[in-house]
Amino acid sequence: MTAKFLTAATLVAFVLTSWAQSTSTNTDVHGAGSSTAPSQPAAGAAAPTAPAAGAINGRTLFLRNCAHCHGATAHGDEGPDLHNLDFTGDWIANRIRKGKAGQMTAFVGKLQPAEIAALVAYVQSLK
Repeated sequence: MTAKFLTAATLVAFVLTSWAQSTSTNTDVHGAGSSTAPSQPAAGAAAPTAPAAGAINGRTLFLRNCAHCHGATAHGDEGPDLHNLDFTGDWIANRIRKGKAGQMTAFVGKLQPAEIAALVAYVQSLK
C-alpha cells in the first residue's frame, strides 16, 4: 500500500507541477479557455528547438485533454497505449481532429492547429 501511495503522490505532484508551469494554453477537454502565446525565453537563454518545445507543450495539452482516456503516462486506460505508434504525423493529426465514432472525441474546433501539431509531436516522442 505504501508503494501505491508514493506512486500516486508522485504522479499527482508531477501533474500539478506541469499544470502550474504551463503558460502556453488554457484549453481544456471541453474547449473552454483560450490559447495564449508561448512564453519567451529569458534574455541570453537559448530558445528550445521546435520538436522539443512542441513535445513539451504537447504533453501539457495531452494531460489536459487526453490523459483521462489514455492515462497520464499514455500507456492506456479507456483509450489505447500511445507508445511506439507506427502511424504518420498526418494520420495522428487526422485522428485527433476527427476522433473515432463511439471511441474517441473529435478535437476539431476545440484545439487550434498548432495545438494539434504539438500533440502529434508529443505522441510521436513516446517510446
